[in-house]
Amino acid sequence: MASSSSSHDSMKVLEQCRVSPSPASITQHPASLPLTFFDILWLYTSPVERLFLYAFPHSTVVFTESYLPNLKSSLSLALHHFYPLAGRVRRSPDSADLYELHYEEGDSVSFTVAETDLDFLDLVGYHARDSSKLRSLAPRLPELDENRPLLAIQVTLFPDHGIGIGFTVHHVACDGFNLTHFYKSWASSCKSRGHDSLVQPAPSFDRSVIVDPCDLYSEFLGDMNRFTADNNPVLVPAAMESAPSNLVHATFTLAPDRIEGLKTLVRSKAISFNCSTFVASCAYLWTCIVKARGYQADIKAHFTFAVDWRKRLQPPTPDTYFGNCLGGCFAEAMVGDLVQENGVITAAEAIGRAIEGLKGGVSKCLSGFFPRALSLLVAECPPLSVAGSPKFKVYDVDFGWGRPLKVEVPSIKETGALSLSDSRDIQGGLEIGLVLPKHEMEALVTQFEESLAFF
Repeated sequence: MASSSSSHDSMKVLEQCRVSPSPASITQHPASLPLTFFDILWLYTSPVERLFLYAFPHSTVVFTESYLPNLKSSLSLALHHFYPLAGRVRRSPDSADLYELHYEEGDSVSFTVAETDLDFLDLVGYHARDSSKLRSLAPRLPELDENRPLLAIQVTLFPDHGIGIGFTVHHVACDGFNLTHFYKSWASSCKSRGHDSLVQPAPSFDRSVIVDPCDLYSEFLGDMNRFTADNNPVLVPAAMESAPSNLVHATFTLAPDRIEGLKTLVRSKAISFNCSTFVASCAYLWTCIVKARGYQADIKAHFTFAVDWRKRLQPPTPDTYFGNCLGGCFAEAMVGDLVQENGVITAAEAIGRAIEGLKGGVSKCLSGFFPRALSLLVAECPPLSVAGSPKFKVYDVDFGWGRPLKVEVPSIKETGALSLSDSRDIQGGLEIGLVLPKHEMEALVTQFEESLAFF
């Protein structure tokens, strides 16, 4: 939450309130949604933050008098359709091992309005900038309380220059597909000046579509309970637990022609898997980061990413399903192989093989997830992970002020992940956000630009 007593004295809280879903949400849907095995994976992870930055050449007075009421009322309308986000995650009554999302009429979302004199043009840039400034634009949520809220929102004014809308959500509530659906529905309602403009189709809350024949829920919960008993309640890479103070946030871009060049190279040498845009782009970034960090050649590097299981389950889950439907996927390769001339091919093969392995089915692929994931947290070469997806089309979130100038994931400062999204200006391009110590970021910029010249 923004605060005038934070590390940035430029942040001033103008208003703190709560916004509830418009009436009658609970009469149409179940009050409690049981967590599935996909959800329980995220029970103790850190919240995810997403920040949208827009040009907004108006004063604070104009905003509070002419725009803020509509922003609140349209949020209430959007929450009507996504009512679990206004509730809490809690242990199910009379149960020691079952959890649920629970909403009661009157539950609400924390909504903060703040003003700052931070440099707006600096924050919407692609260059390396102070990561803590971006994080000051996202609200805070409690992480350890089992009966905790799921969503908080912060609107930050840069008077006469811009506006930021920051979301912080506990991943246990749902995945990025659902959240993007929520963002776009709120934005659509706001743009239409308060009409109930749900971006179709409506979310489905039917948890029976997630089948768990091998009881992965009990396996995951048992593994987590053993882990948290060791006083490690939040699953974040060990390298980020004592993060240095000189972290900078930068955005890299890949144009479509560069992506095609990477895919052509990989396909010319490796033909046993589908070299998608995701595989080629992540392979390139993985090799660049390993080189920039200067790891020893004789250790293993790890790359982890979330996989959408909606179409992979039997039977497939509807696209409208509200809740998590993601599972982790792991790739690894020796550092020495990744830093060689054709290291991107090695990286792509490792990621491609991991994706091919998903054909074994969800129970086989996710069983043993926690022991493997936790083992990577203490690896010599910390795992590189991915947050977001270009499929979300985050630059289409328009509240009536035009498309965002920049969309960021500030929480990657905590997780050490790279953020991946569509490009604002180039159809088919990608934007990649990273947070690194300043000297590593400088090395990565050089590595990224020099290597890309060959594609």
